[in-house]
Amino acid sequence: MKEGTTWRGSAVRVFAVGGVLITAAAIVLCTPWFGVVDLREVVISGNHRAAATDLLSLSGLHRGQSLLVTSLARVRENLLAHPWVKDATLGRRLPHTLTIRVEEREETAWIEAPSGDGCLTVGEGGVVVSTECSRSEALIELRGVRLSGPGAGAVLLDRPVADLIDRLRAGPLASLGVVRIDRTDAGSVELATASGLRVLLGDVNEALSRLDSLTALSRSLDIADYEVIDLRFGGEATLVPR
Repeated sequence: MKEGTTWRGSAVRVFAVGGVLITAAAIVLCTPWFGVVDLREVVISGNHRAAATDLLSLSGLHRGQSLLVTSLARVRENLLAHPWVKDATLGRRLPHTLTIRVEEREETAWIEAPSGDGCLTVGEGGVVVSTECSRSEALIELRGVRLSGPGAGAVLLDRPVADLIDRLRAGPLASLGVVRIDRTDAGSVELATASGLRVLLGDVNEALSRLDSLTALSRSLDIADYEVIDLRFGGEATLVPR
């Protein structure tokens, strides 16, 4: 009986101590004024186009919040709402600092503004990153492509066109020098190069697969010798020499 009583007494003391520790931890994690791990500094790097003040405002962070209970996933999601932000990596540098490393989108194309006044710059993934553009020859001009909105943050509604842009700039066809993607004819996508070559790809949903055929052609012949390459009919290509 005495042994049982002693064990029960020890158990009560263990649970009592545990309860105190849990309560103390809850106070540390959840009390905003607890200064041991409160947020006092945010270090932002990697941003060249996105202003640090805009990123900080979007992040939802505020001075004095507990670093230990700050959801980095939620802050990252907030930052991805900025049109220039392609990705963001966050970390805690205890006791008072949160770091944000931003990866920005590259400019890939430009398009006339829906208002008809000026043009917009499009970045990777088909996101409008700026309401200004220079119509640079380094960027692909888009014609007949629809946007989800009028300004920065809008996206290309023709998602296959966004994939097409990224593929043309980063893949083996980058040396082709495509300067324009034309969807004015809703039934067909047409590419134009700086040398005057026209490439007819047909339906927008088939355009990516037909780039594979164009890549194969570029390896077997000098496509600069041709004025038109027609790939609208699947595996059969029609070539018109200059």
